[in-house]
Amino acid sequence: MAIAPAVLEYGIYRDGDNNLDYEQATCITQALTASLRDPSVEFVVEDTTARRGFALEGVLRTERYVVRDGQGSDLAIGPPHDPSNRANLAAFVARTLDRAELSGARQTWIELVDHGGGDGGGLESARHKSMMSERDIADGVARHAREHPEDASRRIRWSDGKHVP
Repeated sequence: MAIAPAVLEYGIYRDGDNNLDYEQATCITQALTASLRDPSVEFVVEDTTARRGFALEGVLRTERYVVRDGQGSDLAIGPPHDPSNRANLAAFVARTLDRAELSGARQTWIELVDHGGGDGGGLESARHKSMMSERDIADGVARHAREHPEDASRRIRWSDGKHVP
């Protein structure tokens, strides 16, 4: 698939399966607007939500899609998964890096939305009674590097600007 090069690949990993589902969903609208204004910015979105979206309102599910030029594409809707699960986060990071390689993005950023601990402290996991860390994001980086050795030097910037190895 040939797509125009992106300057920035921005991953949005949203945990909307709680009482902040509707309030925190504005980040999706902001991604659509930003990508319409600047077509060199592309967003990879993974959203566990029950709000009105691509499926019926009130049905908890995980939506995955890409946003570019103000449009969504590559939509996949599946059963809800646990957004605080470390393996799910690592898989999202690897998918974001895969898309960054495909789009030729020069930078890749990750934003964690509505995850308790937020982007400064990691992901709060109620089930595991722990905080997920940058190390868990690094697991996704390592997965991408294993599956794409030609792109093994690609890194993620955490939303506070720090580089994740």
